[in-house]
Amino acid sequence: MSGRAARGAALALFVFWAPEAGASGKPRLGVVVVVDQMRADYLERDPSFSGGFRRLAAEGAVFTDARHLHIPTETCPGHAVISTGRGPAVHGIVANDWFDRVSGAETYCAADEPYGIGPGHLDGPTLADGLKAADPDARVFAVSSKDRAAVTLGGRRPDLALWFDRVAGEFTTSSYYRRPAWLGAFNAKLKAAGLLAVKDGKVPSAVLATPALDRATADLASELVRREEIGRGPSTDLLLVSFSGTDTVGHSHGTQGPQMSAQLRSVDGLLGGLLAQWSKVSGGSLVLALTADHGAIPEPEGPMGKALGVRRLDWDAFAADLEKALQKRRPTPKPWIVSNQVPHLSLDRAQAARLGLDWSAFLQDAAGVLSGLEGVSRVVVSDHIPDMDAADPLAPVLRRSYRPDRSGDLLLIVAENYLLHDKVPGTSHGSTWSYDAHVPLVFWGRGVKPGRYGASAAVVDLAPTFARLLGFDYPPGDGAAVRLEALAEGR
Repeated sequence: MSGRAARGAALALFVFWAPEAGASGKPRLGVVVVVDQMRADYLERDPSFSGGFRRLAAEGAVFTDARHLHIPTETCPGHAVISTGRGPAVHGIVANDWFDRVSGAETYCAADEPYGIGPGHLDGPTLADGLKAADPDARVFAVSSKDRAAVTLGGRRPDLALWFDRVAGEFTTSSYYRRPAWLGAFNAKLKAAGLLAVKDGKVPSAVLATPALDRATADLASELVRREEIGRGPSTDLLLVSFSGTDTVGHSHGTQGPQMSAQLRSVDGLLGGLLAQWSKVSGGSLVLALTADHGAIPEPEGPMGKALGVRRLDWDAFAADLEKALQKRRPTPKPWIVSNQVPHLSLDRAQAARLGLDWSAFLQDAAGVLSGLEGVSRVVVSDHIPDMDAADPLAPVLRRSYRPDRSGDLLLIVAENYLLHDKVPGTSHGSTWSYDAHVPLVFWGRGVKPGRYGASAAVVDLAPTFARLLGFDYPPGDGAAVRLEALAEGR
């Protein structure tokens, strides 16, 4: 049996169906909205919000202390957490990119031969696949400007997965998925509008770091609902939409400037319009969840960053310092670090073998050397993670994040209030500190009990809770729970 077939067979045993298809207790439309790089405070940051953010905050079940429980807090693993309700140890997406020891090359999380892009690296169950296994007539649609966001959200059997090609300046898909006949006409209209125009072979980064990117994604989501008649059938449709613009704005302009304020107001307005459309097409039979794949550290140039004492480190200089420290300890003609995808560091095993070094002892020594550098809180030998002391506060996070076949040899924990990003005044993310891990978690619509809930919650709670709202059981994974307090009586 192939790997894909085995995962499908396991999923069939995993999902438990509650009401029968078409039962009146099920919503016609379920929507999961992800805002890439949305800090928890963004939901109610601007008193002028009058669209989707304002409505969800006022009418939804808002969990004010929701966090990601894994590392790194990046786009691909974060979206996989949302999709699966599990950490990287189960879903397998340990980072946006990781080092493959067999090929000796970096692997992209959404790479999938022979399709180019697809869910081949995604393991374990997903909310979308669970819905389809429970009800074969259910449909799943995933949309984002990032391929890795659409792929991980859509699971292995979506009816459509669409994303933006920044070279062609249009939305596309891969041969793994169906290409809708109407997509060409939509792209022609998008190009005629000049919203995301190609220049010198790609859409300029400066254009992507504006509200235009999410405006195009919202237009596509709206067109998708109209063309595919989403929310109008006898079975539940699941629509997963990831807005990437906040991430591009944050990396370029930071969390605190006028560009981020304009971006958040734009998403608020776009989401308000989409909420109205989704409510109309479903006849009000709609349930929605809003969250983020990660947050972001306040840049040191702004007031929040100054208050925290954030320090900015140049990425290239930091990477060079890591190698210099290892070379000072044990000089060699070749670099020790063969892959630096912080927190994942992969070292040269062949070189260590040629020098007759004990690999385990060498890694332990390397971890100690690197732990003393500026900007480093701690370095852990990956193979030691399963045996970490349960009292160690990092142990649960690392255990949920560790995959022996994909994790680096060392996991480097960046020190609190250090920003590894050299584009001033931009920011970044990736750590387990609160500014990167604390994100919104809101449920809204049919079957939801509105309110503000201050108990500790996690993004892994979204999948099992949303499944209950859609009418089937999806057993929670490690650290996750169905948020019963947010469910109306009888759910």
